Amino acid sequence: MTREIQVETEVDAPPRTVWGVLTDLPAYREWNPHITDASGDLREGSTVEIRVRSGRSRSRTMPVTVAAMTPERRLQWVGQVLSSRLFEGRHTFELEPLDDDRTRFVNRERLSGLLVPFVVADDARRGYEAMNRALSERAKRRFESEADSEL
Repeated sequence: MTREIQVETEVDAPPRTVWGVLTDLPAYREWNPHITDASGDLREGSTVEIRVRSGRSRSRTMPVTVAAMTPERRLQWVGQVLSSRLFEGRHTFELEPLDDDRTRFVNRERLSGLLVPFVVADDARRGYEAMNRALSERAKRRFESEADSEL
């Protein structure tokens, strides 16, 4: 079983600001409604511990491995349950610079394995959409604050 969820958002902030929000793992608990907690070292091959809210109140903690990282462009991590045949989630965040200090933020996850129907809620897309909205708002506020402090 394979399933892919992809949500795109245009953010009113440049990639450096969006990247700063995305990679500030300790701050996730302040703003992120989908990945409500994260800790670890963001570098290729390292392990990050994430807590994902699925559904209304359920959440699960799992270790993920950073598979790829290109600053201000792309972050990808992979999580498994026992083996990739049972469950694997390959989560990719991509940042594309747009004109006028804006960024297209793509939040995508490819889910595969026998447990996908049991682990991934039917309305999982809502969590990704909520994360994108929250990241967009936080990055926009941060960018405006940075611009104000330069005046």
